[in-house]
Amino acid sequence: MDEYKRLLKQIHLTYSNELYVVDYKGHLVRLQCPFVVMATETIGEVKQGLKYNVSSVKITVRLETVYQIANSYYLYKSFEIL
Repeated sequence: MDEYKRLLKQIHLTYSNELYVVDYKGHLVRLQCPFVVMATETIGEVKQGLKYNVSSVKITVRLETVYQIANSYYLYKSFEIL
C-alpha cells in the first residue's frame, strides 16, 4: 500500500468528535464537540470576533486541521478556542 492510500485510511479512521490541545500551563486537554471558538478573521459566512460551535474536527489530506461549523469547513488557524 503506498503512502497516500495509507494516509487516507488513517484519516478515515480518525475520530472526529474530539480534539487534543495543550493549554497555557502545558497540560494536555481533550475537547469534545461541540466546543466554542471565536473567529480571528472574516471568512465567508464566518465573521471576525463572533463565537461559533464546532460540530466536528477533520484532517485534510495535507494534514491540516479543519473545523466543521454550520455544514462548512474552516482551517483551525482562523479561530481561537474559548
